[in-house]
Amino acid sequence: MSELERGAFVVSIDTELAWGEAHKRDGSVAGHHFEREREVVDGILDVFARHEISATWAVVGHLFLDSCAGHPDLAQPTYDWLDGDWLDVDPRADVDAAPFYYGRDIVERLTACPVRQEVGSHSFSHVIVDDPGCSPDVFAGELAAARLVAEPLGVELRSFVYPRNAIAHLETLQAAGFTSYRGGRPEKPFAGLSGWRRKAALLADRVVPLPGSAVQPEHHDSGLWNIPQTYLFAPVTAGHHLPPALWARRPIGRLRQAARTRSLFHLWFHPYNVTADPQRALDALDRICRAAARLREQGRLDVVTMTELAERLAVRAPEPAPASTGTRPAGAANR
Repeated sequence: MSELERGAFVVSIDTELAWGEAHKRDGSVAGHHFEREREVVDGILDVFARHEISATWAVVGHLFLDSCAGHPDLAQPTYDWLDGDWLDVDPRADVDAAPFYYGRDIVERLTACPVRQEVGSHSFSHVIVDDPGCSPDVFAGELAAARLVAEPLGVELRSFVYPRNAIAHLETLQAAGFTSYRGGRPEKPFAGLSGWRRKAALLADRVVPLPGSAVQPEHHDSGLWNIPQTYLFAPVTAGHHLPPALWARRPIGRLRQAARTRSLFHLWFHPYNVTADPQRALDALDRICRAAARLREQGRLDVVTMTELAERLAVRAPEPAPASTGTRPAGAANR
C-alpha cells in the first residue's frame, strides 16, 4: 500500500545565483543570465500565486545577506581539484556591488508571496558535500551558518537540497534539525523485465506513465525523509525548443500518474532553467501548475512543500520508523 493518502506534487527550486557556478571551470557560467534571475523569480511566484502552489525554494545561505566582510570563522572544504580557498570567490562587498552573490531581496520576495512558499537550505556557500574534501564538521558549519543568516528573516530551515545533488553526511543533516532532503533520481523502472519487454515498457511509459514507474518517498535510517527528484524542468537548457504545450505534456502525464497511483511527482529546477526563454518556460510552468490545481480540486492530489510532505509522512509512519530498504538509491544520479 502507498505511504501517501493521495498523490503528492512537490516543486523544489535551487536558488543560488552565481554561487552555483562560481567554482566551475567548464565555461558553463557564460551561458547564464544572472541579471534576469530576479525578474524570473517574480514570474515564477506569479504563476504559483495564480494557481495556489506552495513550493520549496532551496536558497544558498549567502543569499540571505545584503552585504558581508567575509566569513573567517567558517570552516572551508579542502578539495584536491581547487586552487586556493573555497571562499576566495566571496566578493566581501554588498548587493549593489555584487548583486549575484547577495540576495536578501529575493528571500523577502519569497516570504512575501501571497501563497506561502517554503524557504529551505541549499547550504551556506554551495559546497560539494559528497567530495572527501567536505568533512562532516565542515558540513555542520555550513548548516549552522545557513541557520544563522536565516533567523533574522524569520525563516526556519527544515528541508535541504544538496548542491549538485551530491548527497552525503545524512546523519549530520539530521542532527542539525532538518527533516527532509531531496534524493537522487530513482533508478530506471521495470528492472524486473529484460530485453525487448523492458524497452517496450519504457517506451510506453513515456507516452502514458505506467504504475511500475511511480515513485514513493523513503524513510532513511538517519531519521530523514528522502523526497526523491523525479523530473528536471529544463525545457530550454535541455536543448528542447518545442511549444510550451509540448514542454508541459510529460510532466502533466506524471502528475496524473501520481494522482492515479497515490505516488510522488517531484519537479525541480533552477531559475536559470527559465532565464534562457522566460516567456515560453513560464507558459509551460503555468500549464503544469494549472493541471496540478485541477487534480487538487478533484481531491486526487496534494500540492505540498518538502517539509509539509515530511510532516505528513511522519504522522503515518509506524514507530519506530523503519530503515530504508527500497531499491531506489538515496544518493544522486543527476548533477
